Amino acid sequence: MKALFAVQRRPTTSYGFDSGATFFDTSAPGLAAGTLQQYQYRIGGRYFPAAPVQTSAIGAAVHNGACEAFLELQKSLNIVGDYRLQTNVNAKNWALPPFSILNGTFQLNNLLPEYDYQMSISDLGNTGVPLGIVTEAPLNSANENSFSGSMPSSCFAMSTNLETSNGVEISGLNAEEQSDIALIANWKNPQVLGTSLNGSQTQTTGGPSNLEVYSYFDAMIILRENNVLELIQ
Repeated sequence: MKALFAVQRRPTTSYGFDSGATFFDTSAPGLAAGTLQQYQYRIGGRYFPAAPVQTSAIGAAVHNGACEAFLELQKSLNIVGDYRLQTNVNAKNWALPPFSILNGTFQLNNLLPEYDYQMSISDLGNTGVPLGIVTEAPLNSANENSFSGSMPSSCFAMSTNLETSNGVEISGLNAEEQSDIALIANWKNPQVLGTSLNGSQTQTTGGPSNLEVYSYFDAMIILRENNVLELIQ
């Protein structure tokens, strides 16, 4: 096994939102926010990485940008320092907490960041909560809208690198000999229902999020005599 990835997503997809959005947390900002504090994987009797990945100060409700988690993701994808291919991951969508928007004279809070360029960020509060504005439809476009906001959908993953070699041979952690694999993640408070924007109204959506874990493993098929295929994992 070469790497592990865990993401928090909606339990069911919806036409009105970006189904590819992965959330850092889904609870309202403030003292009761369910901000992710740290995570770590336990495989058998060993921990990966050796020290927990800190995504906020212990006990704090404000995240630290999750830059350490981003570096762990880069190591898992083997792209540390590789600038040949620019990704769409930046400070505007990495580990983005639920945000607020101004809709006329009313402020709508705890919107999940899953609108994929339908909005733009106008401000970033001292608690790390973005303030967004809805990107209006072009003039005389009736009910159509060509979105051109500056805020992509949120993306975040709890990953760890298990690679043991940079060569072409089979490499990684032999997970078959381990008793179990566990993800240890600590939030300040439980995750809660998120809200979404529906026209000028807000509605509670989604229900509890799903935590999906994906394993990236190495495998090789060897063609032997008499057309016998042997799978090596």
